Amino acid sequence: MTRAILVLGLCELVRTGLYVGFLPQQLGAEGLPLTAAGLAWTLHYGADTLCRSPGGHLVERFGMRPVLAASALVSLVTVLAMPFAPTALLLVLLAALHGAALSPIWPAVMTLSSLLAPEENQPRAVSLVSVAAGPFTGVGFLGVGALASLHFAATNASSRLHDIGGWPLAVLLGVQGTALLLALTLNAARLRPETSKRPTAPISLRRTLAFLIPAALVQTLALSLLGPVITPFTERMGLGQWGLGGLLVVGAGAAYSLLGVTGRLTTRYGARPMLILGLLLAASGLALMATMPPNWVYFVLAALLGVGYACLLPGWGGLVSSLLPQEGRAASWGVVMTAENVGMASGPLLGTFAWDRLGISAPFLVGAGLFVLTASVYLWPRSRGG
Repeated sequence: MTRAILVLGLCELVRTGLYVGFLPQQLGAEGLPLTAAGLAWTLHYGADTLCRSPGGHLVERFGMRPVLAASALVSLVTVLAMPFAPTALLLVLLAALHGAALSPIWPAVMTLSSLLAPEENQPRAVSLVSVAAGPFTGVGFLGVGALASLHFAATNASSRLHDIGGWPLAVLLGVQGTALLLALTLNAARLRPETSKRPTAPISLRRTLAFLIPAALVQTLALSLLGPVITPFTERMGLGQWGLGGLLVVGAGAAYSLLGVTGRLTTRYGARPMLILGLLLAASGLALMATMPPNWVYFVLAALLGVGYACLLPGWGGLVSSLLPQEGRAASWGVVMTAENVGMASGPLLGTFAWDRLGISAPFLVGAGLFVLTASVYLWPRSRGG
């Protein structure tokens, strides 16, 4: 499990470092348009999203070691080739191939965590895996970005090696190569339950996915719509970059520190109540932020959002783990995560539209409304005895 999480984290480090920290600066050195970096990221993310369900199916059929090793190998080749791309078209095609190559990793690791953990600990295991990539993503964004800034700002270097990336590219290749080596040490067995169980009826599986997919899309949509507007909002409120950093530290700190506690509470009281509690706490925090209170209150509300997220993660993970069948679980995880990615990709567009058309408080109110709507979706089966 640790090796699988490391493969996931290292690939996410490379992904974030490449498309956010390195590629925009490398394109400037090469004289290619900056919009190519944005298009490369969009197609990369889109290919990853569309291929997650097929990627999960491949892991089920052929096992983690061959599929994740092939994924890491193709990723290594694309990262190596991307700085040499002579045209923007070839660059974005390589980015799409990179996204498709990474698509099996998340379904594989999430499925492995739910299969290895005892049934009562599955919500905690899935939630911890969900946040495990966070630190790697931060290192990719900050570390690779800072290294690339120093590299391309060097005025006394004008060699071809400097233009294609030099040390920043070497670091990305080294990290991706490490992920490949770790993938080769994974268990080659297919992700199947050890005990034979009667296959789930197709109609039952379709109903389960039909219940999970809209909620997966809405809750990630609500989480991501603040992304592009949070910085201008904190500037407008007088908090500035330091204030924004403090809010992120408080919110993330509350979420990470409470995951163990909320995981145990989920085991004790059930996934659905904890998920609903988390959604309602997050909705309350966003709705109160929309009232534009005194600046110190924002830090209290950030902590409230962190508590809500700490309840939401194990609740959602436990709910999905309990509803998805053992047979075909990786492919089913892929379907659910495809819906999550669609919501994550759509959120920024909705957030900026609400900001421009309805005012600076609108994204927070829209997010709060979506969280309440999602909570009502999870309450519905209980009212019908399902």
